Amino acid sequence: MNQTDSTPRDASQYVPAEQRTARRFGWTSLLGWASFGLVLEGAHAWKLGAVLDDELARLLLRLGHAHGTVLALVVLAYSEAGATLLRAEGDARLAGRLLRVAAVLVPFGFALSAVAHPEGDPNVLVFFVPAGALCLLAGLALVTRAAWRS
Repeated sequence: MNQTDSTPRDASQYVPAEQRTARRFGWTSLLGWASFGLVLEGAHAWKLGAVLDDELARLLLRLGHAHGTVLALVVLAYSEAGATLLRAEGDARLAGRLLRVAAVLVPFGFALSAVAHPEGDPNVLVFFVPAGALCLLAGLALVTRAAWRS
């Protein structure tokens, strides 16, 4: 195809790159959040007061770990099935980016809001969670629409 041609490229040219990006992100994220879970377990095993004494921090860190792990699996599912459903290059790129942004914002929003939080409330970084949730829903909506059209 001519590089100056303004017509959109076929998604089959783009999908392997998007799948590769999503696959790398997904596996790296899964390794990171699984390792974080191991650190949390170690904190419990060694009875670290910084984690055990603050119930809200413990809850937020667990939520970060759980959401990070599950969203990494969502990105991996997208890399294997979702990216191929999207016919347009822009849709595949947008859906992948939205899912990856969600997989960063939601777990980090939970985990980072446990740091130096005021008494009884998470800190202001918890607002990353709803922003990430909106990205997740938008990315899933693009993939779902493509699934119904295929």
